[in-house]
Amino acid sequence: MNIKEFFQHRAGAWSSQRTSHNPFIQKSESSNSVIQIALVEATDPQITVLCQPYNFAADRVLCAAKITWEGLIDRQKGASILVAIADQDDVQQGKLLSQHSGDKSPVLGRYAMEKDGVLRLVNEHDALFAEEKLWFPRPNICMRTSVTIGTSKVSSFCTEIRKAETAKSP
Repeated sequence: MNIKEFFQHRAGAWSSQRTSHNPFIQKSESSNSVIQIALVEATDPQITVLCQPYNFAADRVLCAAKITWEGLIDRQKGASILVAIADQDDVQQGKLLSQHSGDKSPVLGRYAMEKDGVLRLVNEHDALFAEEKLWFPRPNICMRTSVTIGTSKVSSFCTEIRKAETAKSP
């Protein structure tokens, strides 16, 4: 699977169960949310604006997605846009532009599509390091782990199940 196929398979509506742990304050939290992932064309104005600060032309964009979520209990909402840009001729690794709701400018990170089907995302900026890994143990189940290190350290694990109306067959 390459990054474009991964994004295509990830498109749709998902129910997410997340458990996070902060070892500094010895606190764990669980949350449920609904996630919607939609593919976005490389020529979309939002993508063009994200690519401008880094001088990435639309023809270098492999794929892009808009992710929205809403917490089921706290009703917190958010959105992110992800844009994958391959390194030279290798689509299995490259740059990842991401912009989250409330951020003024996009963050330039990296992606790597591992041979075992795990997508690895890494962002480093200022004093923050974030690594996320995503994989599909089954066609309609996505597992996600993340570690964020900065002013605090948080690790999390998510199980995401595709909602029935968007389920894909194996």
